Amino acid sequence: MTVPRTLRVAIVLYHNPLAEIWRCVRALNRAAEIAIADTGLESVAIAIGDCSDAPLISDTEVRNLQSSVGEGVSLDYRWFGVNLGHSAGSNALAEDAAEDAVLFLNPDSYVAPTLLRHLLDSLRDPAVAAADARQIPCEHPKHFDPRSGDQSWASGACLLVRTPAFHAVGGFDAEWFPSYVNDVDLSWRIRLRGARVVHQPRAVLFHDKRLDASAQVRTTAIEPYEGILGRLMLATRYGRPDIVTETVDVMRVHGSEEQRRALEEFERRRAADRLPVPVPADGVAEFIAGEYGRRRF
Repeated sequence: MTVPRTLRVAIVLYHNPLAEIWRCVRALNRAAEIAIADTGLESVAIAIGDCSDAPLISDTEVRNLQSSVGEGVSLDYRWFGVNLGHSAGSNALAEDAAEDAVLFLNPDSYVAPTLLRHLLDSLRDPAVAAADARQIPCEHPKHFDPRSGDQSWASGACLLVRTPAFHAVGGFDAEWFPSYVNDVDLSWRIRLRGARVVHQPRAVLFHDKRLDASAQVRTTAIEPYEGILGRLMLATRYGRPDIVTETVDVMRVHGSEEQRRALEEFERRRAADRLPVPVPADGVAEFIAGEYGRRRF
């Protein structure tokens, strides 16, 4: 495998402000222009999928966005007409991808001008199938090897994946991980096939995260529910019944209303025998102190 020469960027929307979408596209377009000028990248296709109740972008605004991108960059917008969730929405945008790689990007972010150049550089090693970027102002605390970049999993906020590797594992698992920890599961399934997943700290993007009064990253409305349900599904898939038991016990005592509701849903699925089939983890799946790998800080 060589460094990707063509790239698709998949962006899933859900009630995002129009100004935020413009900010994301403008920054991405500039990063594409630089990558096309400085590397062997030939084209960037921006694919935007809208899961909102009604289209967020009018036909006129679509044309304005399309006319704003530079040479070698294209933009397509589609309204799904239903909230598919991040996994299914991303899969739909990548399903027919003929490009060498797909970049999954959150719309509430804007990338540094050199982001694509550095991310693509991470894939010079043919053993590397996926790479993620450094998020600011709130860096992700997960550990990565400072020399090789190897890590347990890559964040879906800005995740570059070789298209053949993405399709080989079936993409994001929308059945068990519709929105949260889907990036962990995808990363582990890629690594189980023998490929590497790395972090590229030189590739930087601003991810619009806010802090609460305790200086913790503010969670989204669905994160308490989806995060716990996803954790239980992840521990089930990767053969860690001890983590399932521990999570259930802790959430029963200390969980919020939404987290306990996630426990109830998990128990319903378990009673109906509707849980992921366990797979051999082969040293790939890591459950450490509540995280899915070591922490840097």
